[in-house]
Amino acid sequence: MNICTKIKSNLLLLNDDRRILDYVCPKCDNILGDPAKTSCGHWLCKGCAEELVKRNAACCVCETDLVDGDGEIQFTPDKFLREEICSLFIKCPNNKFGCGWVDTIGALSEHVSCCMHRKQECPHCNEDFAMTEYQPHVDECPKMMVTCPLKDHGCKETNEMTKEECINHVSSKDGLFDHVVMMVAALSSLPTNPLKPESLESFAIEDGVRGAIESFVTIIAELIAEITKKDSQIRILEDKVAQLETITMSFCYGNFDGSMVWKIPQFSQRMDDARTGKYTSIFSLPFSSSRNGYKMCLRLYILGDGIGKGTHMSLFFVVMKGEYDALLQWPFTHKVTFKLINQCGKRDAVQAFQPDPLSSSFQKPKSDMNVASGCPRFVSKNELMEGGFIVDDTIFIKVKLYRAYRHKMTQKHKRQIDY
Repeated sequence: MNICTKIKSNLLLLNDDRRILDYVCPKCDNILGDPAKTSCGHWLCKGCAEELVKRNAACCVCETDLVDGDGEIQFTPDKFLREEICSLFIKCPNNKFGCGWVDTIGALSEHVSCCMHRKQECPHCNEDFAMTEYQPHVDECPKMMVTCPLKDHGCKETNEMTKEECINHVSSKDGLFDHVVMMVAALSSLPTNPLKPESLESFAIEDGVRGAIESFVTIIAELIAEITKKDSQIRILEDKVAQLETITMSFCYGNFDGSMVWKIPQFSQRMDDARTGKYTSIFSLPFSSSRNGYKMCLRLYILGDGIGKGTHMSLFFVVMKGEYDALLQWPFTHKVTFKLINQCGKRDAVQAFQPDPLSSSFQKPKSDMNVASGCPRFVSKNELMEGGFIVDDTIFIKVKLYRAYRHKMTQKHKRQIDY
């Protein structure tokens, strides 16, 4: 299976310490597409390697020639690495537009071709729209080129204009008056004597006036529809403002003590999504260790991941890029405690871990998220289903950080420093 070209490395989702750079082409900085190994031991995209050979250029890492003295090309496709890359999990490139798809790179090409969140350019205004919004926008785009519907009935404006300009042209105070005058003039010009059937000219005038009236009625209907649409958009915006105010209040009065309770409703549906492969994992909302502290979130695999796949629910801790990272100490060293809350008053399921300061998961983030780390065997499937943790199809997970301390030893005493 061919690998999609130009896959950004920040889309990779790795749950161990494998370096993302191992899968990145040093020439184009994307995930290796159909990887090829050079004679000097480096890996490039097949397309990048062929381009270097075509330009008779050397390896972009060590400057070794890719063509030997006999003109033989010195790189070979790496089937095993390609299969390994195809098995890596990745987010959809359209995740920033709302797509929650997560699967292997091998399945990415098929998904992207039908992703409803992919963007398509409007031919009228050249703006990009998601597929779910594309056709409704194109049909009503204010930049669509049209002509005045009354151009054949006396209107002097015969040039094309945008739909937005046409509405202004017809519905403006002067424009509306002028078009009414045109129709009145046409009606007044009709002979008052009874029309003879053979008077083809009179029939033509009558048909023209009738057409003008029908066009004008259509314009009025469009204006009413536009006003109704604007009213609906205003109501939607008012609802969004109310939602933003609620979110802002939650941040203003939120908890910044390094703890969070994550409520996960519709648990059975999420389990079905994981079983079918639709969404193998879900992320919590971000939370902070303090108002100006570390930014973090949780990642949950309901049907497990790694050594817990199929037997346990796996829970991982993710350090995210935050506003105040430059002011914080790295690596992240706070002890992390996970708790699956028992809603029947029985014993909670608790696990904790101390971050490994050498792990890339706890270094200062270079991308939006570090590699997740935590408890692949957080809670067994049997304990989860039988222990009173799921009530009303909802579970609650609590995470709490415990501040780390640095110990400094001297010959005479030991001093504890809280940072």
